[in-house]
Amino acid sequence: MNIEEITLKIEILERQNLSKSAEMTNYTQSALTSKVKKMEAEIGQEVFKRTPQGLKITDVGIQYLNFLKLMTQEYDEFLQAIGSAQTDTKISFGTSHTTIKIYGAPIMNALQTNNIPLDVDFIVESSTSLNQKIHNAEMDCALTSNPIKHYSDLNYDMIATETFEVISNNTCIINFEERSPVTLLVLSRGCMYTHAMAEWLKKNQIPFTMKEIKSVSSILDFLQIDNSIAVLNTKLIDLYNYPNIHYYDLQQLNKVIETVFIYKKSESKQSSIFQLKQVIESLLLEDPIEQS
Repeated sequence: MNIEEITLKIEILERQNLSKSAEMTNYTQSALTSKVKKMEAEIGQEVFKRTPQGLKITDVGIQYLNFLKLMTQEYDEFLQAIGSAQTDTKISFGTSHTTIKIYGAPIMNALQTNNIPLDVDFIVESSTSLNQKIHNAEMDCALTSNPIKHYSDLNYDMIATETFEVISNNTCIINFEERSPVTLLVLSRGCMYTHAMAEWLKKNQIPFTMKEIKSVSSILDFLQIDNSIAVLNTKLIDLYNYPNIHYYDLQQLNKVIETVFIYKKSESKQSSIFQLKQVIESLLLEDPIEQS
């Protein structure tokens, strides 16, 4: 059973707009047109009427859509039924560079301590990339800052709110009113912290060059260079206990970011994805972040 193909058929039939479906699925419109023709060839009847206003689902199309939804529901129930007999359920779990440094080890420790049969593979990318990969069914779920774009087939459950800081070395304090060029050091160009700070610099007409450095300790070391600033999660800075940091309180910069758990709406609440979500929520209760 190709559950991804069935999910795509449901998307096409529900939306009744191949242009919009192409935008949401990253298929071309011509590829989706071919899939519609293949659907109609499989069942021997039209699933859409072609009208001047666009596609309109037929009665047969509605019946086929309901059948496909029933198949996905029964497939989920089947997976749940055999889940108890499996030793480990593999989950492809996405995190940002910041998230894995703060929560990666605690999540794995909680799974082992509580004997939860989940085999979690961590994938570290930007929130934008993780969001798109879950939408494309390339991974199961992710914990990351709330992305700008929301897909209609995904849930974005807010887990917590977190803060970030704009920092430099206290021997190299920057006067932003002078609008001198600065170097912005970041863990990821696609991070929401990065986006917020870059927008602030542009709005205040401060020239900047962005440097992506995958190591927090290296970022902190690079702050000793003149005219360098960094943007990092507050809890991440606390983990490193680095001396000589100067914190900036910048007007009109909202330093609060929502952290969300992203997954497909089609996932059952009894699935392994929700087990992982519960583990993460329990960790946050033990070590609370600023909750909304």
